[in-house]
Amino acid sequence: MISLDHLVLLTCAVLALYFIVKRRRVAIYLLDFTCYRPPDSHRMPKSMFSEYIQLEDRMDNEGKALQVKIMERSGYSDETYIPLSLTEMPVKRCYSSGLDEASTVIFSAVRDLLERTNTSPRAIDILIINNSVFSPTPSLTAMVINRFGMRSNVMSFNLSGMGCSAGIVSVALARDLLKIHRNSLALVVSTEVLNGNWYTGKNKSMLISNCLFRMGSAAILMSSR
Repeated sequence: MISLDHLVLLTCAVLALYFIVKRRRVAIYLLDFTCYRPPDSHRMPKSMFSEYIQLEDRMDNEGKALQVKIMERSGYSDETYIPLSLTEMPVKRCYSSGLDEASTVIFSAVRDLLERTNTSPRAIDILIINNSVFSPTPSLTAMVINRFGMRSNVMSFNLSGMGCSAGIVSVALARDLLKIHRNSLALVVSTEVLNGNWYTGKNKSMLISNCLFRMGSAAILMSSR
């Protein structure tokens, strides 16, 4: 027959073992990732881009010269891709154009990733999308959930207004959530909608962003299984 002292010691030992196992390090895995590449119809050679800048009547000559100078030093090449809405004269900068761009880059990257990893959309437990300026309603995560038929109880997060750091923050958030929700899958999407960032005024400091971003998106699949 077990004495009360032995029973207390046994209970303490079981509880100690439980908390040790519970607090052990949870391994987080990067399963795969995909990057969106636009079709050639979105390609904008340097000569054509320079011509578009010169024809933009909402910029002064000093601003146009600065724009071309930045473009030449920011890695812009003849193989650079931009949204079709930015190739129109004048530039078509509106909500619908931003929505079309976001849908194109995000849906393509997510679809390619799910197909490559043979993952069902309904297997996704956590969905995180970061985009700095363009933050529509319904949200970008809601668009992805509805487009791919994900579960209604998927944990979704939209990060905006954080600039380039949002990509790292999104991965860190997915890691922390996977540690708590074990045996889960997290889908992280990072993009920047250029249509919402395009600036055509005379403030020179704001012209810089026109040459730093390109059309694209990246999607990664993380797991704690």
